[in-house]
Amino acid sequence: MSKKILVATDGSAESDRALDRAAEVAAGEGAEVLVINVAEDFCPVGLVELDVSTVAAIIKKESEGILSAAMKRLQGKGVKVQGRIEHGSPADMIVDVATREKVDAIIIAAHGKHGVKKLALGSVSARVVEWAPCMVTVVK
Repeated sequence: MSKKILVATDGSAESDRALDRAAEVAAGEGAEVLVINVAEDFCPVGLVELDVSTVAAIIKKESEGILSAAMKRLQGKGVKVQGRIEHGSPADMIVDVATREKVDAIIIAAHGKHGVKKLALGSVSARVVEWAPCMVTVVK
C-alpha cells in the first residue's frame, strides 16, 4: 500500500512552502499527494440571488486557479498528485478529507492568506493539529 499525503493550499506563499515540503516527503517515501483547496462558505446577508450566484462563481474560479497552480507545481517536481476542491470550514474539511481518505500525513502552512504572524499557529493549522487522525507537519 502506498503512502498518501494531504496538503491544503490557499494559494499563499506560505502554502506554496507546504506544497514544496510535501513534494520532498513524497519523493523520499514514494508517496502520492492529495492536494485540496477549501472554498469557504460565506453568509450572503442582504444579497439578492443574482449576487449570491456571482459570488459563488468568483469563489469557484479562484479555487480552480489555486488548485491548478498547486497541481502543476507538484507535477513539475515529479510527484504523483490528485486534487480536489472542498467546500466548508477549512479546518473541518482538511480533517474530514484526511479521515475519509485515510491519509498517512497532513502537511499544512502555519499561516495562510488570513494568517496573523503574531500568533504561534494560525487558527486553521492549530485546529488541524488538534483534530487530525494522523501525523501533521506544520510548515513555516
